[in-house]
Amino acid sequence: MAGKGVTSQPLPAGPPVGIDLGTTFSVVAVCRKGKVEVLANDSGSRTTPSVVGFMGGESFVGEAAKDLPASSQVYDAKRLIGRPWKDDNVQADRKLWPFDLVEENGAPIISVNMDGKSEIFAPEEISAMVLKDLKKTAEDALGQTVTKAVITVPAYFNERQRQATKAAGAIAGLEVVGMINEPTAAAIAYGLDNESSTKKTVFIYDLGGGTFDVSVMVIQDSEFRVVASGGDTHLGGQDFDTRLLNHCVELCLQEIRTQHGIDLWALKDQQSLQEVRRACELAKRKLSSVHEAPLSVFLARHQRGYATKISRARFEDLCADLFRKTIEVATEVLADSEVPRADIDEVVLVGGSTRIPKVRALLAAFFGGKELRHSVNPDEAVASGAAVRAAVLTGDTQANKLVKLKDVTPLSLGTDEIGGRFSVIIPKNSPLPCKNTRYYVTVEDNQSTITSEVFQGERPLFKDNHSLNKEVTVAVPVKPEGQAGVNLTFEINVDGLLTVTCVEPTTGRSQEVQITQKEAHLRDADIRAEKAKRYQREDDDALREVQERLRAQRFF
Repeated sequence: MAGKGVTSQPLPAGPPVGIDLGTTFSVVAVCRKGKVEVLANDSGSRTTPSVVGFMGGESFVGEAAKDLPASSQVYDAKRLIGRPWKDDNVQADRKLWPFDLVEENGAPIISVNMDGKSEIFAPEEISAMVLKDLKKTAEDALGQTVTKAVITVPAYFNERQRQATKAAGAIAGLEVVGMINEPTAAAIAYGLDNESSTKKTVFIYDLGGGTFDVSVMVIQDSEFRVVASGGDTHLGGQDFDTRLLNHCVELCLQEIRTQHGIDLWALKDQQSLQEVRRACELAKRKLSSVHEAPLSVFLARHQRGYATKISRARFEDLCADLFRKTIEVATEVLADSEVPRADIDEVVLVGGSTRIPKVRALLAAFFGGKELRHSVNPDEAVASGAAVRAAVLTGDTQANKLVKLKDVTPLSLGTDEIGGRFSVIIPKNSPLPCKNTRYYVTVEDNQSTITSEVFQGERPLFKDNHSLNKEVTVAVPVKPEGQAGVNLTFEINVDGLLTVTCVEPTTGRSQEVQITQKEAHLRDADIRAEKAKRYQREDDDALREVQERLRAQRFF
């Protein structure tokens, strides 16, 4: 009520929140006095669709956006954030989205039709709109201003993707006090719900709408230690929907094509394709509880409808290779952890896609029939763990008693070395935070500088790994070969963000760089650890050749 002498009062400062910024749904939670609460939005739901819609010069988020025509919606920003334009997954996905993508400075930018005019948004800006809506949800629920948050990311997000996610938080008006890997956050939620002083080795299997993560963790009392992590940042429920979509368009809708001359692919009819996708997603969800589900769609643009049925067996056949892929990743992470399957005490399911019966059956069989744990809410566990982490990082003494976290980095980091070798400075699965220094010497007489480039990957030759497009150069005293050098330090903080420092020890000359989203042009498909294993024989031969050449040159 406004009136003379009346003024609005700012909301008091509130606690930090934990945010699960998901591909399909997002969740916000808070931890106060050692208790976690998942906060409901103004629709009364504790999950918010990660969808932004545009109409009449305004933007809408969540359910309000999903109610708009498909052509007005933007989603899957998490599948774009931090990726370069040339990324194979970006180019494949853009054929399925109702919105357009354009290239800007080597990055994918989203183009939206706003009242007849084209407006462009970076993926970070779309994610920021979702984050801002979650911020408002928290403020409405708490009656306090929310300015600090911990945001979750897939364990296998690279440097560029992590930095881009942090940038989205800043655009939304949030100070990102930390980031936490999604399976680690889920493990915290599981551990708090299953308090025990007994040491447990837990396998976290997190299959969401767009990403897949696994982690092996050791939990005892309040200590949570990550042993190994891995995953695929482009595998989840959206991919299962796409398999059903392809099936329907190519086979189930053949009748519409032959009888009415409507070919959705040929016409590039994105509106109708999205209507089919919605029907596929609904059928997929029903198939988690029934063996056969109706799949019906009405194409409003063409005033035509089609109805059929899809069996669970057919769905499982369409997605069989994707389901198997999750088991392949699980096998690799277990190998990295050096923990035998029999020594895994609990297998914990997280993410909405773990409701699929075939996924559960494959995982149970993988662990020899072990009972799977789904006591934590698969949709809310990640946000709950992030809320606890947020409380810990901002000095909440009660939360600090609940959780002492030790995470790991999922990919090796290092530099190039004479002869073409990749010199690892921080190995993958190193506990975070971590810091390591190696000394590198000159390789020529009278060399005046040493330049080191930063690489990420698992292969022995630096040319086969991926440059983070950053290097450090420091002047060194002019001396004979091998008598001058630099200390090269790699440091990764608790959020997995990297700082590289190069120092010449006698003069103190130094250079420091950090990796930002514009500088780390990586393609996730190329840094997969299994690729390193696929090329192992080739790598061994190449490394032997380098070593022999170096011996001959007296550099080895």
